[in-house]
Amino acid sequence: MFTRPAFSFLMVLSLALITACSSSTPYTPVAAQPVAIDTTAFAPKVDSFVVLLDISSSMKDDYQDRPKQHIAQDLVASFNSTVPPLEFDAGLVTFGKGTGRCFGQGDATTAYGMSNFNAADFAQALGAIECAGGTTPMSDGVDATTELLAGQSGSIAVVIVSDFQWVSSSAVNAAVTKLKAQHGDNVCVHTVKVGDNTTGDALIAEITDVAGCDSAVTGADIAAAGTMASYVTDTLLAPLQYEKHSVSATALFDFDKAILKDQGKAELQNLGDAIKSKGAEVVDIDIIGHTDSTGDAEYNQGLSERRAMAVKDYMVSGGIDASIIDVSGKGENDPVASNDTAEGQALNRRVDIHVGASARVN
Repeated sequence: MFTRPAFSFLMVLSLALITACSSSTPYTPVAAQPVAIDTTAFAPKVDSFVVLLDISSSMKDDYQDRPKQHIAQDLVASFNSTVPPLEFDAGLVTFGKGTGRCFGQGDATTAYGMSNFNAADFAQALGAIECAGGTTPMSDGVDATTELLAGQSGSIAVVIVSDFQWVSSSAVNAAVTKLKAQHGDNVCVHTVKVGDNTTGDALIAEITDVAGCDSAVTGADIAAAGTMASYVTDTLLAPLQYEKHSVSATALFDFDKAILKDQGKAELQNLGDAIKSKGAEVVDIDIIGHTDSTGDAEYNQGLSERRAMAVKDYMVSGGIDASIIDVSGKGENDPVASNDTAEGQALNRRVDIHVGASARVN
């Protein structure tokens, strides 16, 4: 039976803990000024990504005079602001205590997604985290990520941001094994370690297959805007590889015309079939019309544009996605041979078709 002084002390302590938790003000993450990624040079390497963020009690500890929680949230904010507005599905999962009681048994919470990636909504979910605290149920976070990704297909990136302290290695390994079993080679696990402790390095080595598509970095490695852009590019994007096809305008069109001949249609049919065989890998097609220098330059410019558009219309009629095709004309301004000879003029009258593909593999 409690004495009155002891009871009073417990009541004061309880009120202090309740007040501390209820008055917790969410930290507003600060993103580095993002370095823009040239989306004409890259395409999505993955269809979806999930950021798994540690907000357990050890993340309250300072590293370089700042709570590791704030460092981690800033890193995720920078990641979020750097991801280009392409077709991704995204999620944010936390593990630890982010709301309510900021101590005790930690749990895993889905803060965002799976949804079509929206940087503003993702940032709002990240900024709503109230505190770090509780135990470190990283394995529960991985399990929650596995459940979140159950309906996803295609290639996936999972980014774990943590100090990797006070973690059950066996439980996390089992959870990651389950995640990889669900998606096979389509899932890549990337770790970002916050702080300089080495206690979690063995776990990081175990869950990131350095021989495959997984990766491991520290927060310091990607804190600057430029290095974050490189990280986002390496993690989510793949460079476009262009195949360049040049079709003679003589084969495609009669003289001074922009109506396809049967011979031209046959050539474009073969090219269209080859493009469609690549499926979703093809993400960009540039069609550029060219003429020789005979006649008026302004007229030649218009003719080159009309011919390029005729090629696009035919390819679209054959099942190529119109939204990935860009059309332009160069007129007489980009010759590949001398216009002083009939042979050179014939070479300059052409339509170039550049097919950009990104292999969506890990």
